[in-house]
Amino acid sequence: MTEAMPPQIAELIRQHGDMGTFVAMFLESSVIPIPSEVVIAGAGAIGVPLLSIVVYGSIGSTLGAMVGYAIGRYAGLPVIMRFGKYIFIQPHHIEKAQDFAARNGVWGVLLGRLIPIIPFKVFSIASGMTKIPFMPFVLCTAIGVVPRLILLGMFGVMVVKYTKLAVLGALAVLAAWWFWRTVCRRQA
Repeated sequence: MTEAMPPQIAELIRQHGDMGTFVAMFLESSVIPIPSEVVIAGAGAIGVPLLSIVVYGSIGSTLGAMVGYAIGRYAGLPVIMRFGKYIFIQPHHIEKAQDFAARNGVWGVLLGRLIPIIPFKVFSIASGMTKIPFMPFVLCTAIGVVPRLILLGMFGVMVVKYTKLAVLGALAVLAAWWFWRTVCRRQA
């Protein structure tokens, strides 16, 4: 699981645990193109406790989303059109997110966090551009990221746990096959 995580992020989380999770989620939610799925599942796989993933990950993600909101609110579309390609944001991403945010308002923020069809940073920028009220944006972001953090953190823990069991099972099958092939077949 940690092989899919950028090595610098894996090392940040490995060395700093809770604060590493916070920083990685802040960067992911603001403007740096790091997949949150890899960060959170990787933190779970590395051994960061689930409660720490949820607390520090949600704080980092919410603060990062606030940066994205500010970019959308105060810098707007010209800045995104010019620099968005460097963080993998295309104009059609912003247009879709703006339409969704305009149609659904603050409830769209919560829904967008619970069902992340559009990357968080794109949705945060679009929320700022459509001038969704700031405090409801922050509240819905904070609430909406928690279920995702729980599920991805648990997934990371399970991958490590069940990968070890799968490897042990495969080794047991190979040992049984070798035993049957070398010992049992000779006696028959």
